[in-house]
Amino acid sequence: MKKHKGKIQMGIVIGIFSSILITCLVSVFSQLYTENKEKEEFRQLAEIVTEETTDATLEEIVRKPNLLKVSDSDNEVQAEQPVYYTTYYEPHSISELIAMNSECFGWISITGTNINYPVMHTPDNPQKYLNKNFYGEYSLSGVPFLDSRCSTDSTNLIIYGHHMNNGTMFAELCNYTSSSYRDEHKAVALETKGGVSAYTVFAVLKVKSDDEWYRFTSALTEKRYNSLVEYAKEKSIYETGIAPKYGQQILTLSTCYGNNQDDRILVLAVRN
Repeated sequence: MKKHKGKIQMGIVIGIFSSILITCLVSVFSQLYTENKEKEEFRQLAEIVTEETTDATLEEIVRKPNLLKVSDSDNEVQAEQPVYYTTYYEPHSISELIAMNSECFGWISITGTNINYPVMHTPDNPQKYLNKNFYGEYSLSGVPFLDSRCSTDSTNLIIYGHHMNNGTMFAELCNYTSSSYRDEHKAVALETKGGVSAYTVFAVLKVKSDDEWYRFTSALTEKRYNSLVEYAKEKSIYETGIAPKYGQQILTLSTCYGNNQDDRILVLAVRN
């Protein structure tokens, strides 16, 4: 009798664990299905607004750090020299995007990565696109969006994006913890109705969600600007040799990083 009761109890336990396992698997596969479906929707949107031109380029200047060449005879100083390189990007019709949704700010892309998305801007509803797609419907992935305090001419444009498990949205920002990855993907293109701008990654920071950098959208003085740039370079996980100069716009890309809810990674780029 006891043996029979024990088998029944074991069967109940196995049944409970089986139910939990099945529920978890359904949840995981459901999320993967949703993420991949939303990935396909972004691909289709990109296809709709990608312009015919396929040979567009951005000519960018990346400045080396100051090089000091010391000579025993005349103490020659070697001047800083610009280095030119070309990066390719697919141009998008921003006017068509805005016609489809007036809350679209532009399009951001980094060649060689999955980062190739529209950017939304809703000053009166800051996180509207945290869980909405480009068409305003519920979305797990959301759409990258510009900080509500920013405008086209802000000193620091802060763009937020989710870190999705399937590698979409801003998940690949985490790869910038490697300096070699940064060297291969240092160019960021931001297209707005005012045209296309090229930015070069100059710092990568691991911060908390309340970090001081998030309070920086404008710098009224050169002293304040330089102070913030120095702050970023000191906190950067590696040196790039690039220091933005007063008057240059900065682009900040932000996403979740690590296991803690308030951990963030910031990829900072300066406009050329």
